[in-house]
Amino acid sequence: MKHESKLNSDRREDHQAQTGHEHAQQKRSLEFANVEEMFRHDALHTPVPPAIEVRLKKSIEEIPPAPPASWWKRILGS
Repeated sequence: MKHESKLNSDRREDHQAQTGHEHAQQKRSLEFANVEEMFRHDALHTPVPPAIEVRLKKSIEEIPPAPPASWWKRILGS
């Protein structure tokens, strides 16, 4: 009986070690279908430094508004 419980605990430890190792490998290596997907993942997981965020907001505010569309574009919807 004790021999069986020892085997079960050994198996459990082996399984936990194996799943922990697999989980660590999954965290280290990611595969992306294309570069755009990689950039999106990076953007979601990389915080923007506060100084750059302030400069970016200031630059966006300085962009002049787009001119209104031509009358014929508004009518035709193009």
